[in-house]
Amino acid sequence: MAMGKFFKGLASSGAWACFDEFNRIDIEVLSVVAQQITTIQKAQQQRLDRFIFEGVELTLKVSCAVFITMNPGYAGRTELPDNLKALFRPVAMMVPDYALIAEISLFSFGFSNARNLSKKIVTTFKLSSEQLSSQDHYDFGMRAVKSVISAAGNLKRQSPDMDEELIALRAIRDVNVPKFLVDDLKLFSGIVSDLFPNIKEQPIDYGSLETSLRKSCQKTGLKDVDGFIKKCIQLYETTVVRHGLMLVGPTVSGKTRCYEILQKAQSALKGEMSPSGEAFENTQTYIVNPKSITMGQLYGEFDPLTHEWTDGILSTLIRVGCSAGDNDKRWYLFDGPVDAVWIENMNTVLDDNKKLCLSSGEIIKLTDQMTMMFEVADLAVASPATVSRCGMVYLEPSYIGLEPFVECWLKKLPDNIYEYKDQFQDLFDFFMQPAITFLRKNMKEIVESVDGQLVFSLVKLLDCFFSPFIPKEGETPITEEQIARIKELIEPWFLFALIWSVGATCDNDGRVKFSEWLREKMAEKKCTLAFPEEGLVYDYMLDDAGISSTTKDEMEEEEAVHKEVRWRNWMYGLPAYEVPPDIKYSDILVPTIDTVRSAHIIGMLLSNSKTVLSVGPTGTGKTMTISDKLTRNMSKEYIPDFIVFSAKTSANQTQDLIDGKLDKRRKGVFGPPLGKYFIFFIDDLNMPARETFGAQPPIELIRQWMDFKGWYDRKAIGDFRNLVDVNFSCAMGPPGGGRNPVTQRLLRHFNFITFTEMEDPSKRKIFTTILNSWISGSANISSLCDQMVDTCIACYNTIQTQLLPTPAKSHYTFNLRDLSKVIQGVLMGDITKISSTKDLLGLWYHESCRVYQDRLVNDEDRNWFDKLLGDKMESDFGMKMEEVVYQQPFLFGDFMSQTVDNRPYVFLDDHDKVVKVMEDYLEDYNQVNMPQMRLVLFMDAIKHVTRIARIIRQPLGNALLLGMGGSGRQSLTRLAAHVSEFDCFQIELSKNYGNAEWREDLRNAMMKAGLENKPMVFLFSDTQIKSESFLEDINNILNSGDVPNIYGFDEQEQIFTALKPIVQDMGLQPTKTNLFTAYTKRVRQNLHTVITMSPIGEVFRARLRQFPALVNCCTIDWFSEWPAEALRSVALRFLNDIPDLDCTDAVLNGLVVMCQIMHQSVTNYSV
Repeated sequence: MAMGKFFKGLASSGAWACFDEFNRIDIEVLSVVAQQITTIQKAQQQRLDRFIFEGVELTLKVSCAVFITMNPGYAGRTELPDNLKALFRPVAMMVPDYALIAEISLFSFGFSNARNLSKKIVTTFKLSSEQLSSQDHYDFGMRAVKSVISAAGNLKRQSPDMDEELIALRAIRDVNVPKFLVDDLKLFSGIVSDLFPNIKEQPIDYGSLETSLRKSCQKTGLKDVDGFIKKCIQLYETTVVRHGLMLVGPTVSGKTRCYEILQKAQSALKGEMSPSGEAFENTQTYIVNPKSITMGQLYGEFDPLTHEWTDGILSTLIRVGCSAGDNDKRWYLFDGPVDAVWIENMNTVLDDNKKLCLSSGEIIKLTDQMTMMFEVADLAVASPATVSRCGMVYLEPSYIGLEPFVECWLKKLPDNIYEYKDQFQDLFDFFMQPAITFLRKNMKEIVESVDGQLVFSLVKLLDCFFSPFIPKEGETPITEEQIARIKELIEPWFLFALIWSVGATCDNDGRVKFSEWLREKMAEKKCTLAFPEEGLVYDYMLDDAGISSTTKDEMEEEEAVHKEVRWRNWMYGLPAYEVPPDIKYSDILVPTIDTVRSAHIIGMLLSNSKTVLSVGPTGTGKTMTISDKLTRNMSKEYIPDFIVFSAKTSANQTQDLIDGKLDKRRKGVFGPPLGKYFIFFIDDLNMPARETFGAQPPIELIRQWMDFKGWYDRKAIGDFRNLVDVNFSCAMGPPGGGRNPVTQRLLRHFNFITFTEMEDPSKRKIFTTILNSWISGSANISSLCDQMVDTCIACYNTIQTQLLPTPAKSHYTFNLRDLSKVIQGVLMGDITKISSTKDLLGLWYHESCRVYQDRLVNDEDRNWFDKLLGDKMESDFGMKMEEVVYQQPFLFGDFMSQTVDNRPYVFLDDHDKVVKVMEDYLEDYNQVNMPQMRLVLFMDAIKHVTRIARIIRQPLGNALLLGMGGSGRQSLTRLAAHVSEFDCFQIELSKNYGNAEWREDLRNAMMKAGLENKPMVFLFSDTQIKSESFLEDINNILNSGDVPNIYGFDEQEQIFTALKPIVQDMGLQPTKTNLFTAYTKRVRQNLHTVITMSPIGEVFRARLRQFPALVNCCTIDWFSEWPAEALRSVALRFLNDIPDLDCTDAVLNGLVVMCQIMHQSVTNYSV
């Protein structure tokens, strides 16, 4: 459309047009463009005065011409189609003579020694490109040469009498030095000193600018480190010669602070003369993260239906700057990953044109006061076309070091603590750098950290300790006696914070090493409060003897106990946990040392508005610990909200989800209700899939809040939404298996809490406590509790190490949830019917088979598993497998007593009776449901029905049924739902079935489960996946019982009205959050999702990686090929149904066997 407008204008006016970067246009559009150009060229060849162009008659001026330029072979480029190539005469452009161009340009600026200087400039770049390291942000091409010439011209104008060689040297250094790494800077200095041997460059006096920069640092609470000030000046010099520039460098190198300090310094100097000869002006910044929004939201886009143009954030902000009547400098900052997808649209902005070309055909000319800045960690995926157009300022963490962070923090100590500043400084000097060095050399981190982040984590934890000593309204002030005893806490505070910052990012082995190292360092330092010898330093918390207590009750309690500061075990004083009789299995949380200490530190940080990231493998209790802390153990002003990321989560979806929970406080400011504080818990933070060039938009959106406390409004374009009284707690597994590495630029904001693989003693404590609450109901077997749990743990550990995932067995991933499911299954058994070791082992064998064996794909693995369980029975309980499992199939179920409300889960020893009951259920199903199911209930089919029924009868029971089409997965699920007395819901696909219809069906099912409190089965097949977003929604339901933004206002009101009395009966306030939490819990309990999938192919493996809830939240049942007996049963049933079949039993049996052999032969030969 836009190209068509251009061509109409060219043909009518006779103008020439050059389309730069032409091959960035999509291939589909290029074909249309070829047709348009052909129409114009044919009219020119025929010398027509008027011609028809796209149905419109136009005047033709034959002088019109189209030229195109293109860079072949770059990312984001397409090959021109042949029909378009034929319309243009190709001209190959070679590398020009830089020296000649430089010479002529220098002459034009008034240099007399231009020839000699041009050679030196070009030689500098040639030698630099050969001798310096290869970096993504280095460019030594034509544009870099032009920048030097332009800088030299500016200097010549300011100082006409200065030595020309000195001017050239200064220009070379000003343009190039900012972008070099420290090591390359030495080499570059050698190159220029060889080329300019007689020139001794004097340091430039930046006078008022340097003074203002240092003052701005002090006002902002920063240390004016010389290396940092130097970088600020280099940024200033780069803004003078380039209107497009990039701040490049690793996390915590000071990129953001660099431009902020320069902005403040320039604004403070408004009206004074700058080193470049112009007056300083007030400087404004407009900041946007280009990857937290879509391309259309950044630049503007046409609505695909109405063709109405909507402005983008950038064009809106630039228009604001263009229409302003002042001379303020305007910096447009793009703080996010740079890639060819979005930045190449700015090529015309970054080159000499300084024009923003929009796809609507509009062109906005930038003013001389405008500068485009990009803040990036690296330029690994930026094209040379972008790099060459921008000035570069490279920052390294080494320019700043770690000491300034500590120094700045010490300056801000609360009044009561400030007198201990020197003691803190001494502790930092002794422990901090050695601890980080030890971590880097000897320990393995689960997720990588950076040094600066560890320092910030340490001081954030110390800030939490200081919180009681900062006076607050409505709290009892700290007493003089307490203040006098602070000195006893300085050292323990620091050590505790060191352990849970620097020492908190590693695995179990690392913790052992760090514990030993810290004990040695403490002995060397002669610390006053040593840790007890037993265990690790991680096993102890600081008991401060009530010194930081702020309430009367706390003070009296502490006074009654003791008055000494000490280290005490995390479990000290905790009452033994007893499982409440009516609690749901999923709500049981047995406190262990791992969960207690993690919850304590998470609570410490969150209640002091610090962000927390819980890191650890799947099944280590991250989600459960954090959920329990947020919902039950935080003060009432905190409102938790839960979000789960998956591979398909988008930034817009995440933003809508969070924005929908917040109220408007005033213009541009949003937050929870006054007096409340929102904590958003984001689970699976690293699940969002990476884009082509590596960015993760949802991650960039969260980072935008971390850095700037808000994001741009999706409706009021260009308006920034400040989010207040909001915090984030996140959890993620280590990268790999569908989880992606997350940018360090986000991770640096978090305190890491590592959830390591749970040790066997912790597992033993949890499951012994749970199993004991059930097994104590039978005096005969209650003594077996400990041994039973040990056996379960031993089997789980063996399975986890021996049954490893392969491409053909990608679902062989086992975690602690599976061990928990075995215990949950045992708890389903009717304890009154279990009176002997044999009964208990039979139940345990059955439940272990259901959790582990049912997912195994071949007889070899199943036999190995049976042998494992048999060996364990014999070694741990002295019973042989044949004594316990005396018949096959070995079945348990709760469906034999159809009339009883509370159906007992018992051993089914009479197979004939099971078949009869199952056939009765099928007959009953066919009487009340259409279409009827003509099933042949052979024993293998009944086994699968009992498995599915067992899964869906459990709270939060969901199933993933894997097998080939035609194996009966959907029919058997419908029967299992009927057996369990649940409704079975399935979507009905039609030609026009799309996202809207899917959401409608899903909403109805969820509301039925949540409002009517009716258990139901949602049956979903992989053949019904019209869009991957369907699986995204199912992933959310499995994880949290909610789908983002699925309920309209009316439905929400209906939910709140229905749940209000229930929430009040639970003793909770009927707030929106409590009402919706109770509703989603109901949905999760009642909506049992059964997903049928084919396990063949890369698509299946990719889905398991992208949507981890398919494995983590589902019990897997593998449908193997039906055995010969099953095939014969089917053939016999259908042959018997033929009304006039007149043959003997022998002939009938022969036909049955023939049908079976034909089916198996065809199956075997078709593989």
